Amino acid sequence: MSEWDAVAALVDFNLEISVSDFLASVPVGAKVLDFGCGYGRVTHQIVELGYSNVIGVDSSKEMISRGLSEYPLLDLRYLSSDVLPFSDNEFDSIVTCAVFTCIPEQNTREKVLRELRRVLKPNGVIYLAEFCSEHSRRFVSGAGVSMWHSEKRELETLLVDFDIKTSRLVETSTMSGVASLASHIIARKVI
Repeated sequence: MSEWDAVAALVDFNLEISVSDFLASVPVGAKVLDFGCGYGRVTHQIVELGYSNVIGVDSSKEMISRGLSEYPLLDLRYLSSDVLPFSDNEFDSIVTCAVFTCIPEQNTREKVLRELRRVLKPNGVIYLAEFCSEHSRRFVSGAGVSMWHSEKRELETLLVDFDIKTSRLVETSTMSGVASLASHIIARKVI
């Protein structure tokens, strides 16, 4: 059971992707994976932008259940394994929105990124939108979920096998309303 199952009905995520950056980096006909989609908020946003081949996956059954209730037309799938049920080089783009924020162990982050790289096409685009801070810190959120607000460079280092196209910090706030920073990184898979 995912630690998110217990709070799936209670939380409303707020971290956004940059619509203009996404549209500039990912052609509308692209096949997109929203990895760690939660209840499908960003998946829905991407579909609303005109992308018709979008799949959202999450390791929380309750988040997927909520998402299918709120957005019944979305392709949201429960992910029960660390191995993605997709072919090598299947997706043109992958989005993670506050996913690595919720992975407080470096070795797990690296393993997840290797798997994402496997299913991303050569020259495919990965878009990371992640909470971060000036000084890396791990903590348990008010919802009882383990978090890691990384330094921007820690997130960039994860993308060693990618060509980073843009990397910037934006001011935002956490789900609890605390002022925070978010790192938005767009990178291409190096062949």
